[in-house]
Amino acid sequence: MSTLLKITPMAEPYACLTWQVNNFCNFQCSYCNPGNWAGDNRNNGNLQLYIDNTMKIFNTYKQRGYKHFKIFFSGGEPTHWENFIPLVTHLKEQIPNITVAVNTNLSRPLKYWQEHYNLFDDIVASFHIEFAKQDRYIENAKFLCDKVDYLCTKMLMHDERFWEVVEFGERVRKEVPNYNLEWTPLFDEMSVNAGPWEYKDPVKQNFLENAQFETVQRIDKPYRENYAVSMAHYDTGIEPVNSNKIIAARQNFFTGWKCQVDDALFINPRGDISGASCGVGQTHGNITDTDLTFDLKPVICNKQHCHCGTDIIIPKEPVNV
Repeated sequence: MSTLLKITPMAEPYACLTWQVNNFCNFQCSYCNPGNWAGDNRNNGNLQLYIDNTMKIFNTYKQRGYKHFKIFFSGGEPTHWENFIPLVTHLKEQIPNITVAVNTNLSRPLKYWQEHYNLFDDIVASFHIEFAKQDRYIENAKFLCDKVDYLCTKMLMHDERFWEVVEFGERVRKEVPNYNLEWTPLFDEMSVNAGPWEYKDPVKQNFLENAQFETVQRIDKPYRENYAVSMAHYDTGIEPVNSNKIIAARQNFFTGWKCQVDDALFINPRGDISGASCGVGQTHGNITDTDLTFDLKPVICNKQHCHCGTDIIIPKEPVNV
């Protein structure tokens, strides 16, 4: 097995804002913490304040010399947030080189994506076997697969219905012309304290260790130069970071590493801003504050397990390097 040595920006440092915009979801998956779907923090309203403070965050990075920017929306289900499309539209207009990404369960009707696909560069489409309308997921994926730079068809590997998920992944292979198919292990809870799910069936564990990610492109799609990308340095070579690969290989343990957490701010459903989502980075107030200020600096990680894909891609390396 290759050994992960460090994670770096592809080119120059880039700033990434991950925003868990609400904790409302139209799914209530059994393996998901209710804190992600309870719906008591929908955060509707305050659009102009959200716009002003999001721009303040990115302008702070601009003033520090950053040239590349990414914003990643999650939830809950971000497409049900009433501020979502107006905010993204504004960011696209004001920051032309920004990469806009969203983690969605792809449950919206096709019409939604036909109207708004041009706002997105990356779409992570999580498939949840308990609630997903499978035909709609396929329909939306087929439409989006040549409209955005990157579409990830992310299969959440439900333990009890594991092989049903595999069967649906086979359908993706057959029916979606372009796909980045990711087989994603669960966590024991979807929260800041998450640990890796223990698949006791060795056949399932073997599947995950050997079938993490596959990419197929059969038809042309748009491509925009994107420098808001991290690279994984292994003892066998360098490649774009695949968080799922790192998790499946059990290499997402970075205690004692120097992590650039404040290159990757995180906003939780309550609006609190911190460096990364893991709880290790310092806090920076709330997205509804009128006097946001930032003291951006790295940390030495003191957490055993890095569970979040957006945290794993943050540039980091052992302190003795």
